[in-house]
Amino acid sequence: MPLPTLLLSKDETMKHIVYLLSLLLVAMYLSMCTDVNEIEGLGTIQEDLVTSFLEKNSEEYSEFLELMYATGVAELLNAYGNYTCFIPNNAAMRAYYAGHGFNSSSDMEAEAKREFVYDHIVSAQNVENVYTSSRFPQARLEIPSMSNRFITISSAVDTIRDKVEIYVNENSPIIILDQKVHNGVIHTISKVLTSAKIQLPGVIEADERFSWFSLALRQTSLENELMEMNNDAYDSIRKIVDPNGTGIVSKYNMLYASPKFCHIEYTALIESDETYKKALSDAGFEPTYEGLKQYAASIYDRLYPNDKGITDISDRRNSFNRFIAYHLLDRGVLRKEFLGDRSLYYTETYIASSWCEYIETLCPNSLVEIKPASVNQRDVPVFNRLRTKRGVSIVAEYCDKRAENGVYHEIDGILTLDGLNDELLTKRIRFDATTLLPEMTTNKLRGNYDKSGAGYGYIVPQGYFKYLTYTPETEMEYWGTKGTTTDMECDELLFFGKYDFSLRLPPVPAGTYEVRFGYTANTQRGVAQIFFDGKPCGIPLDMTKSATHADIGWKSDVDLKTEDAIIENDKMMHNRGFMKGPGAASVNGASPLRDYGGSLRYIAFKGSFSETQAHILRVKSVEDRIDRGFMIDYIEYAPRSIWENEGKD
Repeated sequence: MPLPTLLLSKDETMKHIVYLLSLLLVAMYLSMCTDVNEIEGLGTIQEDLVTSFLEKNSEEYSEFLELMYATGVAELLNAYGNYTCFIPNNAAMRAYYAGHGFNSSSDMEAEAKREFVYDHIVSAQNVENVYTSSRFPQARLEIPSMSNRFITISSAVDTIRDKVEIYVNENSPIIILDQKVHNGVIHTISKVLTSAKIQLPGVIEADERFSWFSLALRQTSLENELMEMNNDAYDSIRKIVDPNGTGIVSKYNMLYASPKFCHIEYTALIESDETYKKALSDAGFEPTYEGLKQYAASIYDRLYPNDKGITDISDRRNSFNRFIAYHLLDRGVLRKEFLGDRSLYYTETYIASSWCEYIETLCPNSLVEIKPASVNQRDVPVFNRLRTKRGVSIVAEYCDKRAENGVYHEIDGILTLDGLNDELLTKRIRFDATTLLPEMTTNKLRGNYDKSGAGYGYIVPQGYFKYLTYTPETEMEYWGTKGTTTDMECDELLFFGKYDFSLRLPPVPAGTYEVRFGYTANTQRGVAQIFFDGKPCGIPLDMTKSATHADIGWKSDVDLKTEDAIIENDKMMHNRGFMKGPGAASVNGASPLRDYGGSLRYIAFKGSFSETQAHILRVKSVEDRIDRGFMIDYIEYAPRSIWENEGKD
């Protein structure tokens, strides 16, 4: 069978643009072909299944077939299903054997053979979730491989041969796209997929560009914080509540999937040795590792003066320990996932002026702020871009470097907490509820939903989250993006039954705040008592009351007509403990949530925090019904400085 190569010629001045848009161009190229058989070498082999197709082309695939036979996968892939297969050709397999000192597959252990084959296959519930090239994202696939590892898709411009290459897991080129068979699609690759088997500190250590950071991880003992890989406790619980993996029936008699696994991952944002040396020289410090410690002390001893005498760098209060820990996140985040397509739900004005994501770092009680590079680069993250600082960005050519339990990215400047807390006291800090739960990002649940069509999302058994706990009587659900939920990012956390749950909220700088959360009111909601840091917040909240209820007083801006009337209605609602939904957010480009009478913000707490620390929001049902629930869309901290002039966003 001929091996076509996808070429995209371009003028030299367009190469940078092509690099950024290459995957989009590939998808457009393929979509223009009304019949894939018109492209030489591509086509639908309707009479063949995956295995039979590989058997017919054994001159290219016999080595991988041998492993399929040995592991029983050949029979599986010769039956009906929905598979995306990244199959290495014989040359790729032989190169792999030679590189590992094997003569053939017979030298591999039985378990290693199975894992190897599973690494190359993605099994989906529906045919719509088979990954033809037109469905390739510019990040990792939503559905993991059969070995429960996520596969990434990327592209790069080969300037020598003047073409665009598509890569799987960064370094395995696809040489034949879209060989369609009856039970899926095959993409031929010229290098085997090797899942990272080294934890994040080891992978960083192997990269000579980051020797200073790697040394710092060891000396501060922070490498010990980056070793977990799997939540075994959740695996045990799931075997009890969903033993067959077929789903869980909800309190209102609908079937929902449960998450198949709970991986634990981390992200490191790292400056190269050369970036450190230049920045230190520019700042007047010796461009040495010891100079880096002095630079860290000049910042963090000022921010934490009571701890400046702590010289043990393994102490979490030490300045250098804080400096390194601030580069570490407790979730696995690829470059495109920091912001991603969530910006689709916001107005351009809001993106340009106010939109931020916040993630807690491993530096105790600290946040990092993430903004889009621009309205036209909504998915390009910039960290801690403040009024007086340009912020730091991920180096696009050196990002998404995988380890077994995480990922690291090179950044183009030194990242510190300096200045952020002061700025946070002057703005509303809004968290989508899913950003409070690292597991949602690591395990690709955020913005996702059950692909089998059973419901809108997942029932998540106990033990899945470290920052969200709930009683056995509580049924926790996550509803993901399906375009039908009227929420800030089209997703929400839901709790049913005799629910009683506690959600840990991130730390914000000491000060006076209103703490609010967003929800939609309807008759499927319930009545619950809310507690903040252990203290009850007024009378129970009745979520069944619509926004137009007399106790809330919502009126649409259109009906109010004048700006004075709109402001007066906002003040009246605020005095009753409520606010309209954000004016910046919309559902799939439709009307803002502010214009929707079911979208509300509830002011749960108003008061002062004497310290920068995490807080606990507890919610407990006060009714006997188990078929009504509690819903959280997002959380807001609003400092006193903005209460009078907060605006509508």
